Amino acid sequence: MLSFYNVFFTVLPPLAIGILDQYVSARLLDRYPQLYTAGQRNEFFKIKTFAAWIANAFYHSLILYIFSELIWYGDGVLRDGTIGGHWLWGTGLYASVLATVLGKAALVTSNWTKYHIIAIPGSFLFWFAFVAVYGTVAPMLNVSTELRGIIPVLFTSPNFYIQTIFLPLACLIRDVAWKYVRRMYYPRSYHHIQEIQKYNIQDYRPR
Repeated sequence: MLSFYNVFFTVLPPLAIGILDQYVSARLLDRYPQLYTAGQRNEFFKIKTFAAWIANAFYHSLILYIFSELIWYGDGVLRDGTIGGHWLWGTGLYASVLATVLGKAALVTSNWTKYHIIAIPGSFLFWFAFVAVYGTVAPMLNVSTELRGIIPVLFTSPNFYIQTIFLPLACLIRDVAWKYVRRMYYPRSYHHIQEIQKYNIQDYRPR
């Protein structure tokens, strides 16, 4: 199931963002051609920017790992009396990791379309449906037998829902705060143009 992470559950958001996302419309790019200088100066692909993304991912992983260990401290007991162990904890953590990754994708999306909705929230809903079906049917067929009994306990555990809701929020609240501070107090030129686009502000200055 882990191998499906890049194949099914996180493959659509990069495609939707990479192909369809526009941080500014073509009309405004034509009106404000100075926005192209950001690409010419390579502002979005500097080593410093890359390092910041890596550090942020490490920060997210620390929160997810440490607090999920605390939430599932003592493991979960399955219906047959055995301990759920790493498979119960790991499957629950999978949901939190996926929600964090998709939440971050939502934060960096500038122009939402129906395809972004399918790709980002849709991927998370697809995971829920997939893990419920696969985790129930596969052990019956003697495939992934380590998941036997995991799904009923996981989906009825308050720990799972606490973890799935609050851990991604704990990870992303720093990202939301940084985005707010950056746009409000240290805006770049394209931030101003995005506001013009969002509120359809008319600019009557001569070109």
